[in-house]
Amino acid sequence: MKNQKRKKPRISQCMIVKNEEKNIERALSWGKDIMWEQIVVDTGSTDRTVELAERLGAAVYHFDWIDDFSAAKNYAIDQAKGDWIVFLDADEYMTAKDTKELGDLIADIERGKAPYLVIYMDYIDQSEDGTLTRMGNNMRVFRNRPDLRYTGRIHEYVEKSSGEWEASDMLNGCGEMAVYHTGGTDEAFLETGKRERNVRLLKKELEERPDDFHVLRYLGNAYVTLGEYGLAAEAYEKAVWAYEKEGRGPVRQNEHVSGMYASLLECLCGQDADIEHILDIYGKAVRAVTGECDFDYLLGMHLTGRKDWKEAARHLERALAQYKEYGNLFWGERLSRNLLSAREYLTIACFNAGEKEKCAEHCIEFLKEERFAMGILKVFLMTLRGWLSGAEGERQGLEIIGKLYDLSVLKDRLFVLKAAKEIEYGELAQTLWGLFSPQEQAAFRGRI
Repeated sequence: MKNQKRKKPRISQCMIVKNEEKNIERALSWGKDIMWEQIVVDTGSTDRTVELAERLGAAVYHFDWIDDFSAAKNYAIDQAKGDWIVFLDADEYMTAKDTKELGDLIADIERGKAPYLVIYMDYIDQSEDGTLTRMGNNMRVFRNRPDLRYTGRIHEYVEKSSGEWEASDMLNGCGEMAVYHTGGTDEAFLETGKRERNVRLLKKELEERPDDFHVLRYLGNAYVTLGEYGLAAEAYEKAVWAYEKEGRGPVRQNEHVSGMYASLLECLCGQDADIEHILDIYGKAVRAVTGECDFDYLLGMHLTGRKDWKEAARHLERALAQYKEYGNLFWGERLSRNLLSAREYLTIACFNAGEKEKCAEHCIEFLKEERFAMGILKVFLMTLRGWLSGAEGERQGLEIIGKLYDLSVLKDRLFVLKAAKEIEYGELAQTLWGLFSPQEQAAFRGRI
C-alpha cells in the first residue's frame, strides 16, 4: 500500500474493535484507496474480527480492555506512522465521494503547508433501513501529533494538550463531508450490557471530573436508556448547575448545551414535577441557549396536559416559529420528530383558549399541507361554527372550506361531510349533502 507511483498523503486509518465480525469488512474497505496504512486494535474479540482484519491487510494489535475508550484509542494512535489520523469506529463509514474529497483535501493541505490540525465534519446517525435519524458534528480526522490525543473514559473526544483550540486549528468541512454511523439503533446495544457499562464508566469518570457538565449530561442520557428517569433528572440537574457555575454567556447552535437543558425539561415534564421548578429550568434554558425550539415545544406540550391552554398556545407558537427559522436534523430534535402532533395541539390549545382567529389560521396552514387530517378539520369546523353564524356565515364558511377541498370531488365531499357530522354541525352537513347527486345520495344514505 505504501509503494505508490503517485505520492499520496500519509493517512493512517485507526480503529478499536471488539466482536465486529459483521462490520469489519466495510470498515476496512470504504477508505482503502486513500489510506497509507490501516491499524486495528482489538480489545478482546471472541468472533472472527481479528482473522478478517488480518486477511484484509490491516495491521492488528491487541490491547487489554481497562474500561477506558481513550486509552485504547490513544494506543492505536501510538502505532500509527502516518502524518494524519482518520479514526472511525467499525460501524461508521464515509461515502465514496466524501472519501475522495477527504483525500484530496488532506493533499491540498499538505501541499500548501496549511496549519490546520483538525478537519471538522458532519456526523450522521443512520438506522438499519437507511433513514437519517440524527445529525451532529465531530473531530474524526486530525494530524498525528503527540499533543493531540483522546480524553475521557467514554464519550471520548480529541484534546489539544499543548493549549486551547484556536479557530485556525480547525478546517470546517461540515456540509461538505460526513461520517455515517449505523450502530446507534442496533438491538445488540440492548442485549450486551452496554447501557450498564456506560453508567459504570461515567461514574468512574465523575470521580476524576465531578463538575464536568459533559460527563453529567452523558450520565443522564445513560440513565434514560435504562428507564431510570428520576436518576436521569438528578444527573441533568447537576449538569446544569456545573455548566452555569462556569459562568458562560448565551450560546447558539450548541447541541451539547441545548440537549442538556432539553433532556432535563423532558424528564421533569414526564414526571409531572412541580410546575414552578419546570418554569425555572425553562427560564434558565432560554437564557443559556438562544433559538432552541425544543424548550418551548416541551413546555407547551406539558401545559396542554395541564389544560393551561393560553400559555400552551403561546409556547407552541413560539416553538414552531423558531423551528421554521432554525430547525434542522440536530437543532430542534424533539420537535422535528413530532411536528404534526405539535401543530395539532396548537390548534386545540388556541381553540380552548378562545383564540378562534388564531385557531382558524393554524388549522388552515396545517390543512394546506395535510388535507386529510380529520382531527384538525374537526377543530377547524368547530371554530367556524362558533365564529360564523346565519346564512351569510354559512356561505363564508363553505367558501373557506372550498379553498381547502375540491368539493366537486367525491372523496373531498365525503371527508368534509364526515367531519361535520361527527361534530354535529348540522347546518354545514345539510349544505354539503345538497352537493351530492341523487345517485350519490342513494349510495351513501345511512352510511355516513
